[in-house]
Amino acid sequence: MKILYVSHNAQFYGAPKSLLEYIVKIKERGIEPIVVVPKRDRLKKELNKLGIRTEIIPYQNSVYKGAYSFAHYLAYVNANYPAVLRICKLIIKEKIDIVHTNTMAVNVGALAAYLTRTPHIWHFREHLEEHFGLKLWNPFITKKLIRYSRCCIAISEGIKRKYADRYGVHIIRLYNGIDQNAYYHCIDPDESGRKSNELLIAGRISEEKGQWDAVRAVEVLVNRGISVHLNVVGGGNTAWKNSIKRYIRDKGLTDYITIHPYTDDLQTMKINSRMILVCARMEAFGRVTVETMLAGRIVIGADSGGTLELIGKDEERGYLYQGGHPEELADKIQYVLENQDEVLRKEREAQKFAIELTDLERYTTSLIQIYRKLVKGKGRGVNDLWRK
Repeated sequence: MKILYVSHNAQFYGAPKSLLEYIVKIKERGIEPIVVVPKRDRLKKELNKLGIRTEIIPYQNSVYKGAYSFAHYLAYVNANYPAVLRICKLIIKEKIDIVHTNTMAVNVGALAAYLTRTPHIWHFREHLEEHFGLKLWNPFITKKLIRYSRCCIAISEGIKRKYADRYGVHIIRLYNGIDQNAYYHCIDPDESGRKSNELLIAGRISEEKGQWDAVRAVEVLVNRGISVHLNVVGGGNTAWKNSIKRYIRDKGLTDYITIHPYTDDLQTMKINSRMILVCARMEAFGRVTVETMLAGRIVIGADSGGTLELIGKDEERGYLYQGGHPEELADKIQYVLENQDEVLRKEREAQKFAIELTDLERYTTSLIQIYRKLVKGKGRGVNDLWRK
């Protein structure tokens, strides 16, 4: 069986990182993967290291941010028209059995699958509007392509409900499988990181990731006389990062907050931290949350999206605060610092939960079952194929 995977970018975080993890396992099970990326970047390098074939076909994502521009829309169409034709030729030449699009932000794979009458899977991994402030260039075409797709997969229950209601199709919920060996850390109550007042927030620095909540919460704690130190880790929007840096400087917080560039070694920083903050306003799943749970550290997260789903509405596996309210976040940070017995119990429960939820072998088995059902049921629509 040959599967063509389409990634919305070639960077190495979030959706592309998840793609890499399960493709490795797919290949071990005897399926031949080919990955299409829009340019040469970190994801292609990692795939090449593992002997996984990649094809660079320049294309643009099917979403935009800000005000609609017809000129930009035409540029998007002109860029993607030849990309779709090249993907069609690749599908025919390689006799691809299934096209699997890894995110909702790109539709060239779906278009090529439609034109070549190849079964298509669409993986829904994001709240485009709520989290990223993105809009679809052509919602009508997207709806048609989703309804054409033989299978739609959502990475959380919230994502499943949202898009099932919007597009009227059956969607399978399949939580991300994760390489647990890379993140698991045995919980030790006497570990030095537990005795520190180090806080960590990691991810692309941008409005939607909520770093401002963390920065202002530290300001509140410092004003209360509570000594903490926040590490902000990630690349991203330069203007946004500079505005945070200015605020830190102007408020005299340079001894309490440090901004670091993106690093591949977040695991060490997690282990050396007392707690991890997930302040994103609407995570679809919350990969950092799960990785932190596997590492045996407590998460304080915004009470929305996948973060709420993972921690639990009754805070069974961490702590929640209302996003956009840094004083409430400061209260939760202070509570964690003062209630280590309760925190330790929740960390153990969260780690057990994450191990069960993100089993990569089981995830791979589920995907292969979907692939086989698609090939066997070729020609049937998404609603018919999954009707019980």
